[in-house]
Amino acid sequence: MAAPPPPTTYDPASPSESAPPLPSAPSSVLGPSSVLQPPLSRRGSGPGIVLVLPSSRTIPPLGPDAEKPLDPEPLLKWAEEGFAVVAITLPEPEMELTGDDASASDVVNLIRDAVDALRKHESVDTKDKFALVIYEEAVVSELLLDADRLQQHGIAGIVTFSHAAPEITTSIPLLAHTSTARANSSDVQKSNATVHSYPETTPHFIFPSAAAYNNAAATLSHTRSLVFLRKHLGGPNFDLEAIWEEHCYWEFEARSVAKTMATMVAEPYVNHIPTMTGGIGREKLTAFYRDHFIFCNPPDTHLKTVSRTIGPDRIIDEFIFCCTHTRQIPFLVPGIPVTNKPLAIPMVGVINIRGDRLYHEHIWWDQGTVLRQLGILPTHLPYEGGLVKLPVAGVETARLLLDERDGTSNEMIEEAAVTVNNSKDENESGK
Repeated sequence: MAAPPPPTTYDPASPSESAPPLPSAPSSVLGPSSVLQPPLSRRGSGPGIVLVLPSSRTIPPLGPDAEKPLDPEPLLKWAEEGFAVVAITLPEPEMELTGDDASASDVVNLIRDAVDALRKHESVDTKDKFALVIYEEAVVSELLLDADRLQQHGIAGIVTFSHAAPEITTSIPLLAHTSTARANSSDVQKSNATVHSYPETTPHFIFPSAAAYNNAAATLSHTRSLVFLRKHLGGPNFDLEAIWEEHCYWEFEARSVAKTMATMVAEPYVNHIPTMTGGIGREKLTAFYRDHFIFCNPPDTHLKTVSRTIGPDRIIDEFIFCCTHTRQIPFLVPGIPVTNKPLAIPMVGVINIRGDRLYHEHIWWDQGTVLRQLGILPTHLPYEGGLVKLPVAGVETARLLLDERDGTSNEMIEEAAVTVNNSKDENESGK
């Protein structure tokens, strides 16, 4: 029996628009300064990490009129990556760190207690090794000096954020994010540490609520930290390709808004770069998918994958977006009436996956070739009393991408050279 055709309009009462709730797991308070958050992935289990966070009073906040980024704070972000997380927030003044008579407020003891809590928690699937992420620069050196104790407590990797790279060597693998350039790469290798620099930032660039938040640096450092943590903890690892294929199935084949959104984190976004269409945040993205995307694509829409690159938390797809322009397509050509022209558009998608759900999509294409294929963009435009041929190609861009034999490179350059030479000849003959 053939499967029913996908819906052509949004029906909130349809069974396909009934989606499972977002992953949720209540946090638990371990003490005055410690909170345990189980994984917020669909899998619901993973390795354990401990965060050492500065007091919020030491971080200059965003201005009152500034819009808060979608990027979540570290506790939530690492939980969405599939880790069980204990966050230790340091009060002011800083705690005592070392000493034979270390009290219960000793940060190392708090880390020990955090690891013990993680070992006992049912969501933690790796009981013999844990990682430490130190966001408070003031305690980096002191904690690295206590590396032996940390190792005894099961710490197998340390990530730090500071102005300069720590000078203390440790037997525990170290990943250091700094806001100043590293001095000597050979020293980095000898010290069992990897150092990455983010010039013109401060160590608070990682906090979305901070005035110093830097999206590019935060994104890059997070990916590097994720690779480091997975290497030393053995996970969590997810099948990114399967996650992306699931999302595309609900988006293009089964056409369900609710189930498409169920493949995404709590606050995702989509940005179609050429037209700036999409949605920022769950509410706006849901409305975009419902009103302007899933049910607006022509019925013959399909994607031809050309290549796929899979990284630790991203998929980069080259593909051809194919359809016939039998209805208005708001995300692609907003406001353009139906032309009934076929379209084959080379596109690139950069898909960021957090844990086992999508965080964002950046989709790129050449709008010139879209308008050329629709017959809207002319081949020539008037310029300085004459006509200039626009360097924009049509469907041949898709053909050459699919098969390097199906087309000729540099035709535009050769045509331009002929045009220039003809113009010179005409000018000389007119003298």
